[in-house]
Amino acid sequence: MSMPNRSAGVVLGILGMLGFSGTLVATRVAVVDFTPLDITCARIVMAGGLGAAFLILTGQCEPPERRFLVPILVMGLGLAIGYPFFLAMALESVPAVHSAVVTGLAPAVTAIIAVLRTGERPPPVFWIACLTGFCAVLYFAYDAGGGHLTLPDGWLFLGVLSLGIAYVEGGRVSRELSGSVTLSWSMLFLTPFAILPLLPRISQIDTSTISAASWVSLAYLGVVSMFLASVLWYGGLALGGIARIGQINLLLPLTALGWSALFLGEQITLTAIVCAVIVLATMVICLKTRS
Repeated sequence: MSMPNRSAGVVLGILGMLGFSGTLVATRVAVVDFTPLDITCARIVMAGGLGAAFLILTGQCEPPERRFLVPILVMGLGLAIGYPFFLAMALESVPAVHSAVVTGLAPAVTAIIAVLRTGERPPPVFWIACLTGFCAVLYFAYDAGGGHLTLPDGWLFLGVLSLGIAYVEGGRVSRELSGSVTLSWSMLFLTPFAILPLLPRISQIDTSTISAASWVSLAYLGVVSMFLASVLWYGGLALGGIARIGQINLLLPLTALGWSALFLGEQITLTAIVCAVIVLATMVICLKTRS
C-alpha cells in the first residue's frame, strides 16, 4: 500500500469519524419524539434519495455486478438497520456518554472481522496497541456505567457487531466500486423496505408536538451520519486498510463525549481525560503500522 494512499485513507477516515461523532447525541435527541423504527427507516430513505441523486449526477446508474450484491446488502443491513436500531433502543434508557464509550469497542471488532474476511495481517505491535485501546475503552465503559452492565449494553454490543460487519463488507467492495457508489447502491436497495413502515406513521405522528431539535437531529442522522460521513469513511477503509483505518474510531467515544458535554450538558470526568490520552496514543501506533 503506497504512502499517498495510506495518508489519504487516514484523512478520509478522520473526516468520516467526525461526521459519525454526532450520531449519539443526535439519536439521543431524536428518540424523544421519534421511535427507534422511525429513526432507522427515515435515515435510510434520506440516504437513499441522496444516493440516487449522486448516481444520476455522476452517470453511474448501472447496477453493480452480481458478485457485489450480497456484500453490499450485508453492509446496508449492518450500517443502516442493525446499528441505528440497536443504538436507538439503548439510548431510550441510557445517556449518550454511556453509549459512546461502549461503541468504542467497534474498532477491535472491525479489526478481528477484517482479519477473518479479508486476509489482512497486521503485525503484533498493531494488536498490542489495539488491545490497549480496547482495555481503555472497556474500563471507560465500566466506569461510566457505575460498575455494572445492563440490557442497553446488550443492545449496544449488537450494534457494535453490526457496525463491524458493515465496515468490513463495505470496505471490501469500496476497493473496487468506491465508497460513494457502494453506499449509494446499498441505501437504494434498502429504501423500498424502509418506506413501508413509514407510510402508516405519517398519519399517526402529530408534527406540531415535535421539537425543532428533533427534526434537525433526524436530518443530521440521515444526511450526515448515514450518507456523507459514510462515503468518506468507506473511502478511507478502501485506501488505508480496513483494520488500520478502523482504529480511528477509537476516538469516536471521546469525540462523542465532547458533543454530549456541549449539547446535552453531560460531565467530562478525569477518567475520560486519561482514557483520551491512552486512546489517542494507541490510534497513532495503529495507523503507523504496516500490514
